[in-house]
Amino acid sequence: MRKVQFYGAISIDGYLATKDNRLDWLFQTAGANDAPTEAFMQQVDTAIMGRHTYEYTMEQTTDQLINPYNPATHNIVMTSQPHTGDERTQFTNTPVTEIVKKLRRATGHNIWIVGGAGVLMPLLAANLIDELYIQIAPIILGDGIPLFNAIDQQQRFELVTTNQYGQLAEIHFQRLTVD
Repeated sequence: MRKVQFYGAISIDGYLATKDNRLDWLFQTAGANDAPTEAFMQQVDTAIMGRHTYEYTMEQTTDQLINPYNPATHNIVMTSQPHTGDERTQFTNTPVTEIVKKLRRATGHNIWIVGGAGVLMPLLAANLIDELYIQIAPIILGDGIPLFNAIDQQQRFELVTTNQYGQLAEIHFQRLTVD
């Protein structure tokens, strides 16, 4: 079965981006380019994100690819106002949990959850996240777009590894399975 994996970076105080969706604080972190992003992205063929994450990424990239290490990656953009996409990108307001349940049953590589709480939290609540790769940059933003928000039940994960890439700390967790 395909794994559903969150992979992303946050500030010490848990923010993915500033309130105006900027990530310059991350790009200024020494060692951020040393993280094994390429290896991770080569094993995914589907990326699910919110509209703000998609728009920011498209503004910042010259090749217009969410995953430059696998250009065939199918992008699913969660939005309240879906519209026609293209051969690589689908815009939808279908609940993310329905999408992931369907994708997990299909053949393919891993599924990358990109961006924040709007996409991640419903999947956590439905116990659909298999792994979390969280990179922590040594900065306190004080405010911004959080990775996590409130959830109705506790979620237990197991620590797999910790790594350091320059000034970036990466923590890899996997969901505990209950027998």
